[in-house]
Amino acid sequence: MRLIFKIASAFLLLAGTSFALTAQEKSADDSWELAKKQAVAEQKLILVDLYFTGCAPCAQMDKEVFPDPKVASLLETDFITFKSDILKEEIGKKLSMKYGVTGFPTFLLMNSDGKIIDISIGFHSVEQFVALLQKSKEDAQKGLLKKYSTQIQEEDYPEFYRQAYLDNKRNVQFDVIDTYLKSQPSLLSEVPFVIITGLRVGREYDDFFLKNVIALSKDYGKSSVNIHVFNILQRKRKDYEKKNDLASFKKILEDVKELYTADEWIKYEGILLKDFGVTKASTNPYTLQK
Repeated sequence: MRLIFKIASAFLLLAGTSFALTAQEKSADDSWELAKKQAVAEQKLILVDLYFTGCAPCAQMDKEVFPDPKVASLLETDFITFKSDILKEEIGKKLSMKYGVTGFPTFLLMNSDGKIIDISIGFHSVEQFVALLQKSKEDAQKGLLKKYSTQIQEEDYPEFYRQAYLDNKRNVQFDVIDTYLKSQPSLLSEVPFVIITGLRVGREYDDFFLKNVIALSKDYGKSSVNIHVFNILQRKRKDYEKKNDLASFKKILEDVKELYTADEWIKYEGILLKDFGVTKASTNPYTLQK
């Protein structure tokens, strides 16, 4: 009798383990759908935290910022929170593809309809994160939303872009991207924007991007635009260093200065102008990149 009981217990334990593993495999996508439904039911905003295991700024947020009483209270009262590992979970990969994510952690702030209020990248102090959450609440109330569509439709993206995010095949030839972008009626629309920023497309698209930074920032959020602008400025710096033309380079910097806060500008301008014409600055001020 004891033997039967032991066998039965072992069977139940294995069955339970199998069920738990199956549930774990399905949990990410299912949890995302549940989070959206809960946001609608409770009339709350959504905070999506995209991270990956081994990301130091992500771990620092978990340790120092999310447990803070001010942050925890705001999230509990006004937000439904959702975390996804972008290397292990399909929904994390799809969200990264949808919004052209390149830095981590990335925070997507949405209203209950799934419309983007703001996107913010990298480590935030408690004060910075509280300010981000508060501003997102205010912008949502004012109806200040970004132009991203609310659904993830994989067929909307070219195969090379889907593979870059879903299969981590990111070494896409410029000619492939260039051919696609030249076929698009407007480079200001969502899919061309995330392709340019998500794959860090440069060359002939740099001047177009700089010319339209204000509109792009308004439509798709400052974080993605600012990161791409900084990459462009690093390329431009090399060109102007060869010409030893500091005045023209400074003019470009002045044209994009309004995109950044005063503290950000002091930091980034210093990096871009450091030893101009003498040495190449290689410091990347941004968070860990995919």
